[in-house]
Amino acid sequence: MNPTFMLIGLGVVLLAHYLSQKALLAKGWKATDTKPYIKRLNMNGGVLLVLAIVALAMAEFPYGLIGILLFIEGAVGLAFAKKLRNK
Repeated sequence: MNPTFMLIGLGVVLLAHYLSQKALLAKGWKATDTKPYIKRLNMNGGVLLVLAIVALAMAEFPYGLIGILLFIEGAVGLAFAKKLRNK
């Protein structure tokens, strides 16, 4: 598979994931019981961080870049969970 198309596809998927995480944060912000939302945000962030570590361990093009993008997205998910936890 062409790395350029793979990176473009990953960018689209990560954008959709970010928007869904933001919507989940908004729903959690309005809810009285935020535990399920925090749990899901933490789980999504953790899974993305594990995938990022695996991609970075491969250290070949384009997996290094993919790992960096996944790491950023995982950190955003965990930051959203922390924001919701501190509500």
